[in-house]
Amino acid sequence: MWHSDVSTSSEKFVIRPNRSTTGKGIALLLLGVGTITIGVAVRFWLIGTWMVMPFAILEMLALGYAFVAVERKTRFCETIELDEETVSVVQKNWNATNEWKFPTYWVKVILDFDSSGWYASRLYLRSHGKLLEIGACLNEEERQELTQHLRNRITGCLT
Repeated sequence: MWHSDVSTSSEKFVIRPNRSTTGKGIALLLLGVGTITIGVAVRFWLIGTWMVMPFAILEMLALGYAFVAVERKTRFCETIELDEETVSVVQKNWNATNEWKFPTYWVKVILDFDSSGWYASRLYLRSHGKLLEIGACLNEEERQELTQHLRNRITGCLT
């Protein structure tokens, strides 16, 4: 997502991983799968094969843990804000928020390609010996587009 404010001559990019559902949707899916699994396990328990029930419960606990882990991982949000004097980056995880500010004049945008071609490129901001990776959840085309836009914007602020 990209936002430009003409009155303050600043731009803001909000980068998030692709999420196909919300937390509520995950809870409903887990509830549906759990209802069917426990229903089948109760049926087996009633006909005398009680050992199915503990495994069904363990399966639901493992599935619930996996859904929670995926939900936490997809709560990542990265905000890049550009104005005439600073480039600000805020990275939010499910449990932490990190913030960096770089002077626009000294920041350099680096798109590092893997020499073997096996891995995706990496996008960095570098200033005063500090290197910060941004846009890790973008695909290759989006990362190149963001690189070009950041370079144009930073060059435009310097002239």
